[in-house]
Amino acid sequence: MDPVGPARVAAALGVAGVLVAANAWTAESADVSPIRIDLWADRDDDDADGRPDSEEDVLPPAARLDLVTIDARIAGATLELLSGGEHARVVDPTGAGRAWGPEVLAAGWFQGISPGRVELSASSHGVVRRITLVVSGIGMRDGSGSPVDMARSHASLERTAPERVPVGPDAKYDDFDALRVVMTRPEESTDVDTDRELSVESVDSSGNHLDELKSITLAPAACDPSYAEARCWASAPLRFVTDDVDRNHPLVIGRSLKAQVGGAVVFRLQGRKAQMIRVLGPRDSPAGPIGRLRATLRPFVVRVTPGGAPSIGGTEAGAVESLRGELAAASAVWGQCGVIFGDGRQFDVKIVDPPPAHLVSIGDDLGLPASGGEVRLRVDGKTLTVPTRAGESPDAVAEDVARAAERLGLSPIVSPNARIGPGLGPSVDVSLRRKDGTLVAADSVPGTALSTDATLAVRIGSVDLSDGLQHFTDMDAMAGTLEERTLLKAIDDGNPATIEVVVVPLFAGGGRIGESFIGSDLSSVRNVVLLDRAGIRARKSSLTLAHELGHVLMDLPGHPDDYGVDTPTLLMDSDAADASPFGPRRIPLEHCARVVRQSGPGARSPLLVDWPVGPVPIAPWRRSP
Repeated sequence: MDPVGPARVAAALGVAGVLVAANAWTAESADVSPIRIDLWADRDDDDADGRPDSEEDVLPPAARLDLVTIDARIAGATLELLSGGEHARVVDPTGAGRAWGPEVLAAGWFQGISPGRVELSASSHGVVRRITLVVSGIGMRDGSGSPVDMARSHASLERTAPERVPVGPDAKYDDFDALRVVMTRPEESTDVDTDRELSVESVDSSGNHLDELKSITLAPAACDPSYAEARCWASAPLRFVTDDVDRNHPLVIGRSLKAQVGGAVVFRLQGRKAQMIRVLGPRDSPAGPIGRLRATLRPFVVRVTPGGAPSIGGTEAGAVESLRGELAAASAVWGQCGVIFGDGRQFDVKIVDPPPAHLVSIGDDLGLPASGGEVRLRVDGKTLTVPTRAGESPDAVAEDVARAAERLGLSPIVSPNARIGPGLGPSVDVSLRRKDGTLVAADSVPGTALSTDATLAVRIGSVDLSDGLQHFTDMDAMAGTLEERTLLKAIDDGNPATIEVVVVPLFAGGGRIGESFIGSDLSSVRNVVLLDRAGIRARKSSLTLAHELGHVLMDLPGHPDDYGVDTPTLLMDSDAADASPFGPRRIPLEHCARVVRQSGPGARSPLLVDWPVGPVPIAPWRRSP
C-alpha cells in the first residue's frame, strides 16, 4: 500500500489524524504503517487572554479548540522526537504544554506551533512506527505586506469606499482595514486544492453566524523569510463591512464579509476551523490602537400628544422596533472606531408623553440682571412670589425661586444654561418637581405678569409637538430653545456619562431632521441627540443618528467640510445624502482618535468605557448549508 496516496485523499477531505486503517498495535501486529497528522499552527487567541494559544504554558479549555487528540493506536507507546520539534508540541490532559522527550503517551493532544514537519517515532513492545506531524499556517497581511498578529492584534471594520482589487497576491495597497489571508504549508505538502477549499466565516461575540465567503481564491505568494522550506498562497484583500450595501458592491463582491466589533473572523478548510482573528477598532490611530469601547444610550420616543400616538412606528411596539433598528445601524457604523452601543435587540426604548410646563426660565434669553420687581407663579394651585432686587443675576433669582418652591413642599432642580450669542449672561432654569420626582406644571397667576421686573425676563416652558419642536439656530445652539430644554430636562437622568437619544415627530419650520447638544458648550443640556421621523427615514442615505452621535462623541460643534474640503463619503459631512457605499458612512482615523481623546476612558467627561472581549464559542467544525 502506498501511504502517500491515502494521505492526499484524507488531507483533501480536511481530516486530521490517522490516514491508514490499522489493527490494534501490539507486538504480534504486522501493521507498522506510518501515521500522518495534520495540524494548524495555533497562533490565534481562543481564550482571549492576549497571547497566542501555542505560547501558553497551560491551556484552559477555551484555548484547546485547535488541538488534535493523540491517536489511540499510539497510546501507551514511547514517543521520540526525530526532527522538527520546534513546529509542534504535546499537550497533556491537564492542558500543560510539554517539551519533546522520550515518554510514554497515554492521552492528550498535539498542538501546532509553526509551519513545518515534525518527525517522530513511536515504539511499543519492540514495534516502531513512524509518525509525521504536518503543520500548516494561516495568517494575515496588511496593505504594506506586514504580518498581522492573529492574537495580539485584530481585524477592523472597513473605513474605505469600494475600490478595485490590487493585482497580484503580493501587491501593496492603501486600504488600512483590508487584510490578505496567507496560507503557509511545508514544501512537501502538495495535496490541498487551495483555490477552492478555504472558507471565511464571521461570527458575533456570542458565536452566532453572521456571514460567510464559502470559497476564496488563493494564489502563490511570497512566504515569510522565517518559514524555510515552505510554500505560501495569499488571497485578495478581504474587507470586513457592516451591511449588505457595502458587501455586495460589484467592485468588492466576493472579498467583502459582514462582521461585527467584538466578534471574530474564522478561517476553515473543508469546514474544520484553521484559525481565527478578532474584530475590534483600528489597529492603529493617532491615539494608538483602539479595542472595543461602549457608550451607554438612553433612547426615548415622544408621543405627539399626552396619551397619543408615538412619533414613529404607528404603535408603541412599532416605535420600539423602529428606534432599535436605527440604534443598531448607528452602532454598526461607529464600529469603524471600535465604538458600539450594545445589542440593538435589547435597547430599553421608552415611550413618553410630552412633559407638562414644569420649567421656569429666569433671564431667558439675554441673561440681563434684575432691576427690581417681583416674580409671581402659580404652582400646583399655590402662588409662589419672589421679589427681585436691582443688580441681582439670573442665577441668584433662580435660587430664590427654588427656595420658595421648597417651602411649598417641592423638590426643584436648578440648572444654568450656556450664554447664547447675543446674551449678556446665561439664563437659569428651575424644574419644578414633587418629592417623588414627578413634574409639576407652572403657570401665571391670572391677571398678573410673571415678572414685573423691567429687565429680568421670566418664561415658562411648554412642549407642543403638534406644530413641531422649536429648534435652535446658530444664535442659541449652545443653550437650545426653551421648548427643547423643557422636553430634554424632563427626561435627563443627571448622569454625564450617558447619551440621551430622543425622537420627536418633526422640527418646526422644516429642513431639519436631527440635531445634537455637546459637552463643550458648557450648558446643562449636553450629550443629547434629537431626531424626527424624517431623520429615521433617512437612515440609509444620511445615517442621521450616527452623524449626530458623532457630534456628541467627538465634541464637535461644526462639520469638517465647514472649514475644509467637502468629502461626501465622510459620515460627518454636513450635506451629503447617498444610500450607496459611496455615501456619508466613512470615519477616518483622525476622527476615531478624536473620539477616544474627547470621550474615551481617559477623557475629562468619559462617555465611553473599555469593554474587553471574552472567548467566542466557535464550532471546531462547520459545514456550509
